[in-house]
Amino acid sequence: MDSGFNEDLKRIESKVDKLTDAVTRLILVEERQTAQGVRITNLEDKTEELDKTIHKVDRKVERWVNMGMGAWALLATLFAIAEFVVRVQH
Repeated sequence: MDSGFNEDLKRIESKVDKLTDAVTRLILVEERQTAQGVRITNLEDKTEELDKTIHKVDRKVERWVNMGMGAWALLATLFAIAEFVVRVQH
Protein backbone atom coordinates (compact mmCIF):
# COMPACT_ATOMS: atom_id res chain seq x y z
CA MET A 1 0.00 0.00 0.00
CA ASP A 2 2.88 2.33 0.68
CA SER A 3 4.28 1.95 -2.85
CA GLY A 4 0.86 2.73 -4.39
CA PHE A 5 0.64 5.84 -2.27
CA ASN A 6 4.15 6.91 -3.36
CA GLU A 7 3.20 6.40 -7.02
CA ASP A 8 0.07 8.47 -6.53
CA LEU A 9 2.15 11.24 -4.94
CA LYS A 10 4.61 11.12 -7.83
CA ARG A 11 1.78 11.42 -10.36
CA ILE A 12 0.24 14.30 -8.44
CA GLU A 13 3.66 15.95 -8.17
CA SER A 14 4.18 15.50 -11.92
CA LYS A 15 0.77 17.01 -12.66
CA VAL A 16 1.44 19.92 -10.29
CA ASP A 17 4.78 20.52 -12.05
CA LYS A 18 3.05 20.56 -15.44
CA LEU A 19 0.38 22.89 -14.08
CA THR A 20 3.07 25.17 -12.65
CA ASP A 21 4.82 25.27 -16.04
CA ALA A 22 1.53 26.06 -17.80
CA VAL A 23 0.68 28.86 -15.35
CA THR A 24 4.20 30.28 -15.71
CA ARG A 25 3.83 30.32 -19.49
CA LEU A 26 0.42 31.97 -19.23
CA ILE A 27 1.89 34.66 -16.99
CA LEU A 28 4.67 35.30 -19.52
CA VAL A 29 2.13 35.52 -22.35
CA GLU A 30 0.02 37.96 -20.35
CA GLU A 31 3.06 40.12 -19.57
CA ARG A 32 4.01 40.19 -23.26
CA GLN A 33 0.46 41.13 -24.25
CA THR A 34 0.42 43.92 -21.69
CA ALA A 35 3.76 45.25 -22.91
CA GLN A 36 2.60 45.05 -26.53
CA GLY A 37 -0.63 46.82 -25.62
CA VAL A 38 1.36 49.68 -24.12
CA ARG A 39 3.57 49.84 -27.22
CA ILE A 40 0.55 49.84 -29.52
CA THR A 41 -1.05 52.63 -27.50
CA ASN A 42 2.15 54.68 -27.74
CA LEU A 43 2.33 54.08 -31.49
CA GLU A 44 -1.32 55.08 -31.92
CA ASP A 45 -0.65 58.31 -30.00
CA LYS A 46 2.40 59.08 -32.15
CA THR A 47 0.44 58.27 -35.31
CA GLU A 48 -2.33 60.63 -34.23
CA GLU A 49 0.22 63.39 -33.62
CA LEU A 50 1.78 62.78 -37.03
CA ASP A 51 -1.65 62.85 -38.69
CA LYS A 52 -2.36 66.22 -37.08
CA THR A 53 1.01 67.56 -38.24
CA ILE A 54 0.45 66.27 -41.78
CA HIS A 55 -2.98 67.91 -41.83
CA LYS A 56 -1.46 71.24 -40.76
CA VAL A 57 1.24 70.98 -43.44
CA ASP A 58 -1.37 70.09 -46.07
CA ARG A 59 -3.41 73.16 -45.17
CA LYS A 60 -0.33 75.38 -45.38
CA VAL A 61 0.68 73.89 -48.74
CA GLU A 62 -2.86 74.37 -50.05
CA ARG A 63 -2.79 77.99 -48.95
CA TRP A 64 0.56 78.59 -50.64
CA VAL A 65 -0.58 76.83 -53.81
CA ASN A 66 -3.74 78.92 -53.90
CA MET A 67 -1.72 82.07 -53.34
CA GLY A 68 0.64 81.00 -56.11
CA MET A 69 -2.25 80.33 -58.47
CA GLY A 70 -3.67 83.74 -57.62
CA ALA A 71 -0.30 85.35 -58.29
CA TRP A 72 -0.01 83.56 -61.66
CA ALA A 73 -3.56 84.59 -62.56
CA LEU A 74 -2.78 88.20 -61.68
CA LEU A 75 0.45 88.06 -63.66
CA ALA A 76 -1.33 86.55 -66.68
CA THR A 77 -4.02 89.23 -66.49
CA LEU A 78 -1.42 92.01 -66.30
CA PHE A 79 0.47 90.48 -69.22
CA ALA A 80 -2.74 90.26 -71.28
CA ILE A 81 -3.55 93.90 -70.51
CA ALA A 82 -0.02 94.95 -71.42
CA GLU A 83 -0.25 93.02 -74.72
CA PHE A 84 -3.62 94.57 -75.42
CA VAL A 85 -2.27 98.06 -74.78
CA VAL A 86 0.75 97.42 -76.99
CA ARG A 87 -1.46 96.14 -79.86
CA VAL A 88 -3.90 99.02 -79.54
CA GLN A 89 -1.05 101.53 -79.80
CA HIS A 90 0.28 100.00 -83.00
